[in-house]
Amino acid sequence: MIFSCQNLSAGYGSRAVLKNVSFSVRPHKLTVLLGKNGCGKSTLVSCINQQLPDYTGLITCCDRDIRLMTPQERARAVAILPQILPSPAITVQELAAFGRSPYLGFGKRMTEQDRQIVQQAMTDAGVAGLADEPVCRLSGGERQKAFLAMILAQDTRLVVMDEPTTYMDIAYQAYFLDMLRLLKTKHKKTLLVVMHDLPAALEAADDVVVLHDGQVRFCGTADDCLGCGVLEDVFGVKQHIFQDNGRQYIVFDGKAPAVLHESDKI
Repeated sequence: MIFSCQNLSAGYGSRAVLKNVSFSVRPHKLTVLLGKNGCGKSTLVSCINQQLPDYTGLITCCDRDIRLMTPQERARAVAILPQILPSPAITVQELAAFGRSPYLGFGKRMTEQDRQIVQQAMTDAGVAGLADEPVCRLSGGERQKAFLAMILAQDTRLVVMDEPTTYMDIAYQAYFLDMLRLLKTKHKKTLLVVMHDLPAALEAADDVVVLHDGQVRFCGTADDCLGCGVLEDVFGVKQHIFQDNGRQYIVFDGKAPAVLHESDKI
């Protein structure tokens, strides 16, 4: 099993946020985590990242209890892209090179193979031409790409992202969704991505986990999620499906339409 939560409960002081959350993620699939603000999505990411270690239950990655891993072992197993990205005064290439840190020995010197991995990561993320640019001078979308290069260089089996498209315009969001598909197909990554945009999430997702009031309301395929009415119940929206030029679209109230995969049938 690449990743699973079993009876996970967590909170802040006396306030319970996650309540017996259990689900697993299929290998080489993109699982989207959906839920209204305050439902526990970011708290779950904090538990995975061990920023909130006082949880009960079990989180496993690559069949190991993530809490028992050393920081280096965890960094080799799971890469985490937080919602709010810093703007360090280092170059894009230096940032991407941080992804190799879990693999470097004493002295932290990169080998030629490490340098090649970093270069390929920047190329795949679309920032090779910005290698010498300071991260602090990049636009929001460019900075997101630079951190994606770091994630690629880290070369983990599991990638967790907390609302990665929040500060992107439409063009960058479309690019990023394409990058998620590339991570899944070309790089064979398993992805757990927190998203808030329902149409974009359902366009990208293979599987969906819906959190509501700190509990799992749904866990299954994107097709089944669309067909069972859980999104209408949780988000208070109406779902509309229509065809145009042989393609199927879905709209939630006045939100932008999502293009469903050609094989999707509702």
